[in-house]
Amino acid sequence: MLKKLGFYIFAALFIFAGQFLVNQDLVSGTPPAIVQTTLTGENPMQRISKGPAVLYFWAEWCGICRSMQGSVSNVLRDYPGVTIAVRSGDDSKLQNYLDGKQLQWPVVNDNNGSLSQLYGIKGVPAVFFINAAGDIMFTTVGFTSEWGMRFRLWLAGLG
Repeated sequence: MLKKLGFYIFAALFIFAGQFLVNQDLVSGTPPAIVQTTLTGENPMQRISKGPAVLYFWAEWCGICRSMQGSVSNVLRDYPGVTIAVRSGDDSKLQNYLDGKQLQWPVVNDNNGSLSQLYGIKGVPAVFFINAAGDIMFTTVGFTSEWGMRFRLWLAGLG
């Protein structure tokens, strides 16, 4: 029993350390300005300036991102947000992908990866949760459940 408990403590510390390493370079505080418009011509900063809001970095080629599509769609129906497609092709390829998957997301195309670098992202998916003051309150990299996103957005609405 004690051996099993030690294993769980070690596993929890390993996961915590991994999350710290992945998240350590992500920006905090005021989100860097996104000067590009969405594929439909919207100003993304207006969509996330007052939270709670979500900023979701993803890629068309990312399997984990694909597994989160339904959750992200559901969250974006209830909260303002913007998605950033990282290195996923030109605008027409990206729009064809969105149409094929029936994704009604506000999307900024970060085809060269400059926005993801600006935000300190080394891998996708990455999610930034914006509070009412317009500041980044939480970040996460990797798979996040719909309820995990909703909980962080709820907390961001309190802060």
